[in-house]
Amino acid sequence: MKKATHFVCESCGYESLKWFGRCPSCGAWNTARQVTHVESERRRDVVEPVSLTGIITETKSERIRTGFSELDEALSGGFLPGQVVLLGGEPGVGKSSLALQISCHLASMFKVLYVTAEESAEQVGYRATRFDCRFKGNVVVLSENDPQAVLNTLDNSYRFLVVDSLQAMYSEQVGAYPGSVAQVRTAASLITERCKQLSIPALLIAHITKSGEIAGPKMVEHLVDTVIYFEGETNTDFRVLRVVKNRFGPSGEMCIFEMTELGLKQIDESFLIDIEEPPAGNCFSCVIEGSKPLVVQLQALVSKARSVSPRRVSNGYDLTRLLMLIAILERQTRLPLESRDVYVNVMGGLRITDTAADLAVACAIVSSLTEISLGRTAAFGEISLDGRVRPVHRIKNRLDALSKVELEKILLPAGSDLANGFRALKDVRSLLDVLGVRKVDSE
Repeated sequence: MKKATHFVCESCGYESLKWFGRCPSCGAWNTARQVTHVESERRRDVVEPVSLTGIITETKSERIRTGFSELDEALSGGFLPGQVVLLGGEPGVGKSSLALQISCHLASMFKVLYVTAEESAEQVGYRATRFDCRFKGNVVVLSENDPQAVLNTLDNSYRFLVVDSLQAMYSEQVGAYPGSVAQVRTAASLITERCKQLSIPALLIAHITKSGEIAGPKMVEHLVDTVIYFEGETNTDFRVLRVVKNRFGPSGEMCIFEMTELGLKQIDESFLIDIEEPPAGNCFSCVIEGSKPLVVQLQALVSKARSVSPRRVSNGYDLTRLLMLIAILERQTRLPLESRDVYVNVMGGLRITDTAADLAVACAIVSSLTEISLGRTAAFGEISLDGRVRPVHRIKNRLDALSKVELEKILLPAGSDLANGFRALKDVRSLLDVLGVRKVDSE
């Protein structure tokens, strides 16, 4: 055995054999911390290569259901043996609640090791009692923050692992403070390697930074198999779970939960819309998040500006695209939007990225400005800078999702397969014909 010493930047994880005052990678000062680890002089055994065909035929295994059908769908069926999932989110969004509910569900089939590095075992037990979790006897709670102690406890008798949280783990061999780059990287590497050896799926809870990214080195996200972000607004009980990375299925999937007194409850997207005679400024749409079509309700409010510079506010819809749509409407339809405040909101606190919502946002803005209600109308299509309504992908899936909602009219790009109740639009100027708008006063 021999000891090796190097220096690690606590800000970005840069490593160097020599001490440095300013990190050459991120430029931070006085972030170099000495790390000492023991290197073994024993040579590792040579691993024999294996045929890819043999691996595929031997590794067929059933997925482990989480107890939430929407989450299982987002994970392409559930957890795989040895799959390591990284769950990040803001404080209080429900990460620990989701992990505990999954653990209690899996405890009906096998033993689960729940490692709590932030809370006491009594606090975890109190939450499980409040959630009325059954099969609590198979959930073994380990109040420990040393990753080596977790590895010594984890064996083949357990079939699922939860670590809450990764930033609270502390190894004395590393020498840095808990939550530092070196500590997070070491804990993630050791736990992931152990789970792969035992073919035990694991759920690692992680903190996020002010910028919304998972705290610690970016290497952790590359190390794990799946990365999930849990999002939620403080003024609403709705929570959105997004899969941003998945080695065993498509990324970009999402599901919606509601935080209740008894824990998280998965909900249908129909709870996020109000179909009962929407007033002016409302329009429905169907966006694709991952592979799932999602019916959303977009709202717009156009009012006279009270200052020299009109306000443009967007909640849940990209502000840059909103500014682009306002400029297109001003240029192509001659509507007086330059002297008015424009507010856009996606109901339910959702955040959408699909550009097919452009047409619905434009419809809601024109409807609010003219005070003409669209009724139960849905629209989807991407709007280009010249004002044309461009086709979008997966039109049939969008129409199938909208067919489950009681709608009177659907506006969609020209060139699509039409049926009764559909109206094709070539450009944004045709919106005025749909609404029967002739002229809007600029005052």
